[in-house]
Amino acid sequence: MTPTIQIIFASQSGRNQALAMHLQSDLAAHAQTVVTEVSQADAYELAQNDAVIVVSYTYHDGDLPDEMQDFFEDLKDVDLNRTKFAVCGSSSKTHVHFGRAVDYLTIQLNSSNGEQVADSVKIDRDPDQADLARIDQLAQQVLNRLESGN
Repeated sequence: MTPTIQIIFASQSGRNQALAMHLQSDLAAHAQTVVTEVSQADAYELAQNDAVIVVSYTYHDGDLPDEMQDFFEDLKDVDLNRTKFAVCGSSSKTHVHFGRAVDYLTIQLNSSNGEQVADSVKIDRDPDQADLARIDQLAQQVLNRLESGN
């Protein structure tokens, strides 16, 4: 059976949407993927997927983006039933708290009984080739865990 992976993104400048589309390109040959802008995502339906990848930027000096707030709050009431997940996103190293939105999301998805299957990836502004290689590795780790059934 083909696994399902939902990729949820928040993007202000377009860079995180591009990361979500890059992930979809990586995963599409091996899984049914759905890319969803966070305002259209339903946290209560996440457990229907085999895996979820959340892509978010960090706003200001360490805040979740405004458009991520409702989704994040809903996650507090969700049991992900060991749904596999990974988190990545962009920030700026000029911020006091580089990539803290990625940290907040990772902590909350773990608290919601999700199963983290890859280390979170933080990217400084626009991704370079090394950053894209880390995103590719994240995608591969998600696939490996889905294929192993663990």
